[in-house]
Amino acid sequence: MIINLENKTCQIPVSLIPMPCFSLKVCASVAGQSIANTIGLTIEVQLDSLKQKGAIKRTLFLDNHQSHLVFPLLIKRQKSHQCRDFTVYLRDETEFRDKLSPINISLNYSLDDSTFKEGLEIKPILNYYRDNHVSEQAHILVDCGEDNMCIPDLKLSARPDKHQVIIGDENHLMLMINARNEGEGAYEAEVFVIIPEEADYVGIERSNKGSRPLSCEYRMENVTRMVVCDLGNPMAAGTNYSLGLRFAVPRLEKTNTSINFDLQIRSSNKDNPNSNFVSLQINVTAVAQVEIRGVSHPLQIVLPIHNWEPEEEPRQEEEVGPLVEHIYELHNIGPSAISDTLLEVGWPFSARDEFLLYIFHIQTLGPLQCQTNPDINPQDIKVGLTAALFIFCGNEKIRATFLVLFFKRKDTPELSAFLRNSTIPHLIRKRDAPLPEPQRQSPTKILNCTNIECLQISCVVGQLEGGESAVLKVQSRLWAATFLQRKNDPYSLASLVSFQVKKMPYRDQPAKLPEGNIAIKTSVIWATPNVSFSIPLWVIILAILLGLLVLAILTLALWKCGFFDRARPPKDDMTDREQLTNEKTPEA
Repeated sequence: MIINLENKTCQIPVSLIPMPCFSLKVCASVAGQSIANTIGLTIEVQLDSLKQKGAIKRTLFLDNHQSHLVFPLLIKRQKSHQCRDFTVYLRDETEFRDKLSPINISLNYSLDDSTFKEGLEIKPILNYYRDNHVSEQAHILVDCGEDNMCIPDLKLSARPDKHQVIIGDENHLMLMINARNEGEGAYEAEVFVIIPEEADYVGIERSNKGSRPLSCEYRMENVTRMVVCDLGNPMAAGTNYSLGLRFAVPRLEKTNTSINFDLQIRSSNKDNPNSNFVSLQINVTAVAQVEIRGVSHPLQIVLPIHNWEPEEEPRQEEEVGPLVEHIYELHNIGPSAISDTLLEVGWPFSARDEFLLYIFHIQTLGPLQCQTNPDINPQDIKVGLTAALFIFCGNEKIRATFLVLFFKRKDTPELSAFLRNSTIPHLIRKRDAPLPEPQRQSPTKILNCTNIECLQISCVVGQLEGGESAVLKVQSRLWAATFLQRKNDPYSLASLVSFQVKKMPYRDQPAKLPEGNIAIKTSVIWATPNVSFSIPLWVIILAILLGLLVLAILTLALWKCGFFDRARPPKDDMTDREQLTNEKTPEA
């Protein structure tokens, strides 16, 4: 029997929904000698009996909407052939997927002993040469040609949008999948994508919005995780689907060199049911961008310092010279972590047995262990209040408090904390003592590890995740006596800091590990003191008065000498005398 899903000739009671259906007739007959007038049978009919328990039965009895029915059948001796008719309908095709396997109708029968009277009639028996089980099959009409046998030709291709994922990164990955059928219809066609343990399924993204919407679901069978996408039932001949599956790949720390996604199309067809097998390999690598940066506090020191003179043999920290701090930050931008890094600082310590930058204390923040060669503070100079606070702030709890209260910079939190906790450079600034202006100087002499003796600071940096930092802070004093002996010579003191990543905390190490170096400079410059501020007001007034007095005396002396008399020509002088004589004569 062939059932056409398009031929809906029955209506379900109450709802009156048209459904495809077919008739089922159950008939029984008896034969023999001296048989009873009435023989009773118990008939059991099971629809779609090949479906396992719990599976959806595709066919149901129209009267009771059940797939299982037990009923009695009485056969009269006068009418040895007895039948009973039933109507069976198919569920809506959206409720089931299997259209290829036959619908098996199973019937079992047995004698009903309750219909026989003891002693009055001969009890009948079943024919033991025939089975008391009857089975018939019905098929759903499919578009598979005259033979009703579909042979699909399924093709599958896939590619990732990236061929490499990075440990520690967010790693959003998309698999672009193309599924097509170049043969006859493929029923219950689905594409299976096996998910590696490092990845998580995020969602679906179709490349063609006008195409049939595909549905995908996440499944787990035992320990195997997969995504299954429905390609149609059937996936008709000539069908071509493209879709994208999005994944996140966060768990790469214990992965070797790659992860694999396995894909295949599967159908319920008997012949050529599956597509080719596709395995996508995504390489796994570790990439860490590491940078070293630093700052000098202050950037420059102006000598000489007003009202301050160095001691020949300083015993206190403040007697050495101005405070100079260098702060270095090793920052792992990420995304991968680094686990073993060597950080080295070449510190401008001395030249010709004369100290330059004299270290009093070294402080670290983060997974950082440091040692120096030679030791710091070889003169055993007593540290002052600044260094004491410096050491005090090395306490983890106090340092954390400083981090919360003080840093509000664009730098990383670690560097910001150190910058906020830095002491004010030792530059005396009073309202009545303005800073001297720098004078024109000779070319700056650069002092670094190539031409002076450097103190070596070697640090081992532990694991730094992406976005984390380790900070090294060096507190020193400029040995002022060394520079005051060489007045008007500008200097640039450079500390050279370098790092080299030795290892990353992963099984597979990258071919090239990060490394780098920078130089942090502190300038020493000279200025011509502006001494106008040291002249008292009364001296200025007295100088003005003395100047006026000198001017008056000079003017009087010149007047006595006739400097201010007018010089006249001889003719003018004779004319004046004649006029005077003429004026006196009339009066006489």
